Amino acid sequence: MTAKEQIEILSAKITPGRFAKMRHAAANRTRRLTVVLEDIFQAHNAAAALRSCDAFGVQEVHFIENKYRLRISRNVDMGVSKWQDLIRHTSPTARYQKNGMPKDLETRPEEIANTRAALQGLKERGFRLAAAAVGAENSIGEIPTDKPVALLIGTELTGLSPAALEMADFEFSAPMAGFAQSLNLSVFAGICLDRLSDKMRREPSWYLSEAERDALLLNWLKISIADWQSFI
Repeated sequence: MTAKEQIEILSAKITPGRFAKMRHAAANRTRRLTVVLEDIFQAHNAAAALRSCDAFGVQEVHFIENKYRLRISRNVDMGVSKWQDLIRHTSPTARYQKNGMPKDLETRPEEIANTRAALQGLKERGFRLAAAAVGAENSIGEIPTDKPVALLIGTELTGLSPAALEMADFEFSAPMAGFAQSLNLSVFAGICLDRLSDKMRREPSWYLSEAERDALLLNWLKISIADWQSFI
C-alpha cells in the first residue's frame, strides 16, 4: 500500500479540520534549515525555541547534550515537539540539571568529541554550520543560504563551545543597540529563524518533496490517532 493510500484511509479517522491543518503545516515544512542547541540547561528556553522552529517550518532540531540532559518543558512548547524530529547527541557525562545555575564549567574530552561528532554528521549531510558568536562581524542576514544551514546556538551561560566554533563555517551575531550584550536564547533563535526562513523560503528547494511530505503526513496521522485512542 502506498503512502498516499494509507493517508487517505487514516485521514478519515480524524476531523477534516485537523487534517487540513496537518496538510498546511506539511506544505510549509523544510529540512533545509535546522537548529542545533548545544548544552542548554534551562528547559523553558529550549521549549520556546522549539515553538519558534514549528512556527517557521523547521522540522528537524538537534540537541547536543554534553553536561546537561534536557527535559522539554511541555507547558512551554505547547505540544509542538511531538510533530518535530528531535535528534539528541548525548555525551556519557551528561546529567539532568537541578534548579539553579550550573557550577561545573570544566570541558571534558568526551564532551568535545560529542560536539564534533554531531556537527561532523551535519557537515556530511551537506549543511553549512552558522555559529552564533558574540562580537562576530557578520550579521544574521549575511549567512549564505546556497546550501542547507544548521544554526548553532550555545548554552545560556557561555555560548557555544570552542569545539563548535572551530567547526563552524560561518560566525555571526545580532547587533546590540543597548547595554545588553546578548539576547535571551529563545528570543535570539526566533529572530534568526524569522530572518533566515524569509530569505530561504523564496527558493523552491526550501520545501519538502512530495514523497517527504507524504511520509511526514503519514507519521503525523499515526501520532494523532494514537493520541486519540489513548483517551478512549
